[in-house]
Amino acid sequence: MKVIIVILLMLGGIISLYAQEKPLNIPKIKPLRDGVLSDSTLVSKSDFLRSYGGTLNPEPERPSRISVDFGIGENSFKSTYPRLIIPVAFITYGIMAQESHAMKNLDKSTSHEVGEHFTHSITYDNYLQFVPALSVYGLNIAGIRGRHRLEDVTVVMVASHILMAGTVNVLKNTTNVLRPDDSSWNSFPSGHTATSFVGAHMLFREYIGISPYMAFGGYLVSSATGVLRVTNKRHWVSDVVMGAGIGMLSVEAAYFLLPVINSVLYPNASKGRNRLAVAPSIGEGEYGLGMAYVF
Repeated sequence: MKVIIVILLMLGGIISLYAQEKPLNIPKIKPLRDGVLSDSTLVSKSDFLRSYGGTLNPEPERPSRISVDFGIGENSFKSTYPRLIIPVAFITYGIMAQESHAMKNLDKSTSHEVGEHFTHSITYDNYLQFVPALSVYGLNIAGIRGRHRLEDVTVVMVASHILMAGTVNVLKNTTNVLRPDDSSWNSFPSGHTATSFVGAHMLFREYIGISPYMAFGGYLVSSATGVLRVTNKRHWVSDVVMGAGIGMLSVEAAYFLLPVINSVLYPNASKGRNRLAVAPSIGEGEYGLGMAYVF
């Protein structure tokens, strides 16, 4: 029960990101004519502008009309910083759990409770971890495009996995946390969960403006992966939370670095010369993805 509560809290935090991605629905202000609003309320043009902080943009063909421009665009509220709150919170929890006795006891009690209810391992987590990332390519191949070109998606995907794998392996080899099943000393953090959340967060970033079902579907699969890692006694809850944070933060870092990476991959992009090509490969009983880079 405890692990389910923790996962639900994680999902609740992730879903809160949706509010950060949606543009604010700011009502349009109708133009004034001779200082009269649509509800026939008399106002002074100068007083109206001072009250709302607008600017006066007279139209030459109709001197009596003005429009109000607040300088607020659709993308003004899509800052990167709000999206960092959830992964940073997950990572902070994972780090604190390595030092806090209360959090360590929570990990142990949860693992003990899980062991009483789940006596057989379910190894679907070995495959579920790749489903969100494959879904990104599956949607593109099906003609459902996200925010970026398939080439850019591939660059972000590769960069995210490199950042994630490097971080996970360094932590595994330096923290030396014993797994719940006593099999090895590389429990912290969960690599399966981190891998799964890389794909899930890319689904979110690419498809939140198209369909919330596509965007949040990956998080459900990733959360299931994390739950299975705990029920299979391969990881503590703190390992899973830390892995989720690393996966999401790696994606954010990769998107941030995308212009820099593209400047290296496409040094002559301004001249219309592309050097990286990505294309699906489908044959008899074979499916794959091909990449070619021209030096």
